[in-house]
Formats: sequence, C-alpha cells, structure tokens
Amino acid sequence: MPDRITAALTRRRFGGAVLLLAGIIVAAIVLWPAGSDDPPQAKPLAVRIVSIPPLGLGFAHPRTWKRSVDGQVIGLTSPDGSLVLLLSSPFDRPGTGFAKSEAKRALLKQFAPAKIVRDGRSPLGRAGNVQSFELTGERGESLVRALVHVGSSRWRTYVVTLLTGENPSKRRLAEARRILDTVSFSKPRKI
Repeated sequence: MPDRITAALTRRRFGGAVLLLAGIIVAAIVLWPAGSDDPPQAKPLAVRIVSIPPLGLGFAHPRTWKRSVDGQVIGLTSPDGSLVLLLSSPFDRPGTGFAKSEAKRALLKQFAPAKIVRDGRSPLGRAGNVQSFELTGERGESLVRALVHVGSSRWRTYVVTLLTGENPSKRRLAEARRILDTVSFSKPRKI
C-alpha cells in the first residue's frame, strides 16, 4: 500500500513538473525577441488629435484632412475639397443666442439668396444637443449648404460650421460626422 501511494505522488510530481516546464518553454518562445535589435515601429494613428488649451477646444480629424488656422478659427478641409469644417470661439463668455443670430446674419448675407431650412438642436460631441440651424444658399453658380452648431461652456462660446456643396459624398459626410462627434469644450488654460 505505501508503494502505491509513493508511486501516485511521484506521478503527480512528474506531471506537475512537465506542465511547469511546458509553460516555461511557451513563455520563452512568446517573449523571446524576434531576432532584430530594432525597436518595433509604432504605426501612426489615422487621426490627428487636436487640443487648443487657450480656447478650451478639442477634437480629432483624419490625417487626410487639411487644417488651417486664422486667429481663433480653425478650418478643416476634406481631401477632395468638397467639405469645409470651421471651428471657432468668438466670445470669451457664454452667449449662444447672440452667436447663433450673428452666424445666421453673416451666412444669409454671404450666401444670398439663402434661406434657413432647419432651426433647432443637434448633437455636437461631448457638448450634447446644442443650438443649431441649417441653411442653403448660393456661391456663384453653386449651391451651398451650411450646418451650424452653437454651444458654450461656462467660459466660452463656440460656433462649428460645416459647409458643403449640393451633393457631398456619403463617405465625406460620415467623416465630418465623426469629427463633430469628437468635439469637446473645457476650461481654457494659458500655455
């Protein structure tokens, strides 16, 4: 009887040792360098993350979109030029009503004859549903559509305008929607 117990314990110990050894071999294979001394190269993100601390504004956009800055207005242009997204912070105080009426006045004048086709609220990133309006107008011989979002934080007011032609591609509109989904407002900081 004692020989049976000793034999059973020996088999258990042997089995445990084999499993432990197999685990060490697998770990060594997985963790062993691939033979190159070069560190792995990080793949660049397909998006560019933008943060503008003095304005308390943040967003992300595809790397393929061109970015321009003119004062407190950031412009994003789609690769084919069919969409333009303008992000601005015209006031260093909350004032969505005034900013919305000024944006309407300016766009109705710029794209005359123009008309407001929708006025209400629309989602804008982390800000939630903000005041918005949509208008159609003309620039030369071309039809222009503008979707304007106006939101504010406790510190600033923001106007985000999407300009398109008559029939923008679904792909570009989806990219613009994803950009709008990333917009966030925060407390402005000096840098």
